[in-house]
Amino acid sequence: MSCCLCYPRVLGCSTPPTSACPDGNCLRVPHLLVGSDDSVGPCGEEGLVPFANTGLDTTLCGLLPPTFTILSYSDIFEDVSITSTGIYFTTTDATSEDPVGIIEYGVSCGQYAATATVTIILKNVCVGVLCATNQLCNRCTGVCAGVPGGIVAGGSVVGSTNNGGLTVI
Repeated sequence: MSCCLCYPRVLGCSTPPTSACPDGNCLRVPHLLVGSDDSVGPCGEEGLVPFANTGLDTTLCGLLPPTFTILSYSDIFEDVSITSTGIYFTTTDATSEDPVGIIEYGVSCGQYAATATVTIILKNVCVGVLCATNQLCNRCTGVCAGVPGGIVAGGSVVGSTNNGGLTVI
């Protein structure tokens, strides 16, 4: 079982079973999860997933410094980078309505290497925002705004002989 980072809390960490690393010659690179309550919003927000207290263990590398690499990431992220302290990213203005993104990263030293993923659920800045019936919450700002391209209809009652008919302008 790998560690699950619920930023900045680590849940579900346990000592990996010896069968997963029978001779002790393994890097321990955890899969991480950042929940929406502890995440950043969409549209240009900067985020950091720290490695502290996640179970990342590179002691097997000894004096050889480990190499950290970003292998891939979802299109809701840009400017993704990694250091020995964590993964840095910026959210994009991507039109994708999917609030979940994945960053795949790797750690290596000498003959050893391991990969893992960070799953990040973006914060929904519209949670708890109440908008008028002709408005929508802007997913980037959390502010209510008029619905773009909405249809406005007006009318008037014309004479009593028309049974109170409505003329649409």
